[in-house]
Amino acid sequence: MTRRIFPAHNTCYRKIVMPNASPEFNTKRSFLKYLMVFVSGFIAFFSSWGIARFVFSGTGQKVDRTISKELFQSINREKPYFIPQAEAWIIKGQNLSESVAFDDRCTHLGCRYKWNQDKDLFECPCHGSEFDIHGQVLRGPATRHLPRLYLTEASSQMLRISEH
Repeated sequence: MTRRIFPAHNTCYRKIVMPNASPEFNTKRSFLKYLMVFVSGFIAFFSSWGIARFVFSGTGQKVDRTISKELFQSINREKPYFIPQAEAWIIKGQNLSESVAFDDRCTHLGCRYKWNQDKDLFECPCHGSEFDIHGQVLRGPATRHLPRLYLTEASSQMLRISEH
């Protein structure tokens, strides 16, 4: 219990005890302890909420993975061609079924890789992973090959780039 001493007259002191005060909350130190626990819990809750939101959600942007057939016809065969709005690399084959596309993100940490014409391979600028024209890992740290995307007809004028 909290005890406070107040001077009553000049010579004598009277002890006053606070009747409803719990012994846990009777000092500044215990108040600060409970305040720190509350603030730490608050910070932990919102930090974990933010991390979970980052991990379990995408960027929020929908990528339009369609291209015009006219653009597809203009692509040179057997040379990778980057389609920025689709965020994909396309390698045109003899026909649509022999053509392949790859997502433009490295399987190591998600950096955007580029085609190196001198070496005839895809190179990730972040950590140096290398992939051949078929998306297979040539050099790490990436351990998974590039995920293959497929080209299908979306309409009479458009092609869809999809995972299936």
